[in-house]
Amino acid sequence: MLKSRTKWKLNEPIVDHEKVTNLSKTLSLSSLFIELCLQRGLDSKEKIEQFIQPNETWIYDPYLMHDMERAVSRIIEAVEQGEQITIYGDYDAGAIRS
Repeated sequence: MLKSRTKWKLNEPIVDHEKVTNLSKTLSLSSLFIELCLQRGLDSKEKIEQFIQPNETWIYDPYLMHDMERAVSRIIEAVEQGEQITIYGDYDAGAIRS
């Protein structure tokens, strides 16, 4: 597993500690996570819940990407032929799988 060389820092301190505490207790989430949400404009229970439990309206149609049909056809062909498939991602994509 790759170790991250990035150290996460809060941009600016949250002044409203009461709001952080209330949202943290209400949503059963860490105060650090709530602070990060507040810094990103997620300032209510509803907005945070929608962020952590998104629905299908958040997902773009992948077929809007150039040559997606061609890519899907090639992947299907590889699976049918028993070929190995390697998927690459960049360092901040979470992981590299093969």
